[in-house]
Amino acid sequence: MKKILVAGAALMLVSGSAATVHAVHFPAAEQAAPAPGKTEVKPGVVLNGDARVRLWYADDNYGDFGNITTTNNRNNDSSQVNMDSRVRLNMTGTAAGGAYAKARIRMYESLMGDIDNDPTPPDGNSNIWVDIAHVGIPFSDQFTLELGKYRSTYGPMSVTHNFFYDDVHSTGGRGIMKFGGVTVNPFIEWMEESQNYAASNLNRIEDNDAMRYGVHVKGKIQNWTVGGMVGYQADERREDYLGTSTNRNYQNEGFFGSLYTNGRAGAFGLIAELAVTDSGINNFNAWENDSDVTYQIGAVNSEIDRIGSDDVGFGGYVFPNFQIDKLNIGLNLGFTDGGFTPDRAFGFVMMGSSDNSRISAVRIGDTGDWMWGGLVAEYSISEALKLTGNLVYAEVDAWDSRGPAGDGPNTGSGATAYALDSAWEASAVLQYTISKGADVFFSAGYLAPEFENAALEDDGVFGALTRFELKF
Repeated sequence: MKKILVAGAALMLVSGSAATVHAVHFPAAEQAAPAPGKTEVKPGVVLNGDARVRLWYADDNYGDFGNITTTNNRNNDSSQVNMDSRVRLNMTGTAAGGAYAKARIRMYESLMGDIDNDPTPPDGNSNIWVDIAHVGIPFSDQFTLELGKYRSTYGPMSVTHNFFYDDVHSTGGRGIMKFGGVTVNPFIEWMEESQNYAASNLNRIEDNDAMRYGVHVKGKIQNWTVGGMVGYQADERREDYLGTSTNRNYQNEGFFGSLYTNGRAGAFGLIAELAVTDSGINNFNAWENDSDVTYQIGAVNSEIDRIGSDDVGFGGYVFPNFQIDKLNIGLNLGFTDGGFTPDRAFGFVMMGSSDNSRISAVRIGDTGDWMWGGLVAEYSISEALKLTGNLVYAEVDAWDSRGPAGDGPNTGSGATAYALDSAWEASAVLQYTISKGADVFFSAGYLAPEFENAALEDDGVFGALTRFELKF
């Protein structure tokens, strides 16, 4: 125990020291001459990271601070003020020949609960864990191979407009191939190692894995980035029970792809993306485990497969915008169809969670096929102060059953009858830069929903949040 305490104290001391500078560099041994075709590198270890604290209020229509379209999240008088915080530490170690290792340590990242005890993350194991751990091997300036656990983002690379493949957890291998202004990323990744998952003895013996194969390509043309990706997920796991009637393994197999652009021509800018997912993997980008969830319809227990639906899914959006002095004004127009769902972080303040997830009231793409239009105005009051306002309207064509896998009723008097018919959002975000690398955000929003179920009251929901962010 003493060793653990000492190690923890040392780690916090290092991260605390790193907060005062941009990065900490530990020199390594004298480096050898670079191989032919490779740029000379400086060996050593670099530490940097980020930290966040959020304080928010959610009113009594929020339930568990999640989705107004889920069971027991309506009219349950659960408003409160709450807080969470986290610190993330990035470590990059570079060898003399240019090969490197990267890791990211997450610390705390929990809601304030039993204040006089240290809380733990949802898995209940520890409040310190690692979510990135991989090595990179540069064979030349044009080709690098990364192997291990990493996070993938393939899209327009806009902070508030990542639509489809954003910060996806991956374990496997990917290439980084550069040809002038073009970057190519082939990848092979394990989504579920069946022998470890132990879905059944047959799966364990036959090593029936779920694998993902694909390639991402992007290029730079003057002030425009254009890219796309295509992939296929194979799932050889058997669809059988794990020992109880409520823990079933589902196969999720099919293709996916996207096309996107992001750029400017003078005062005019455009961000756009179009994506497709096969029926078997709709919602695969939802940050949710590939497993079933038990819920109740009346007195009968049923199961929801979080991934997959009956139809091929399509989704897309365009965000044309125009810069007028310090004002940028744009129109975010988009749709989802056939069970498609965008990345959970995509959206506004109350619809989606591009600004934060704690006061978001509904995820775009939930419970039906969506069409939305949002007026977004951003004004730079000063170099340190920026205000963004959103006025959004969405129409939702509710699915016949809840899913997107199609399990359970979406309308009627059952426990899942919380599908939206339409909704309005009015929200704003104020960003103030305290100092270089330190920002505070003030967010507030109001959502006026209308539900498919006439028995539900269409009460509006309100949320407000303050977020401190530090990058070091």
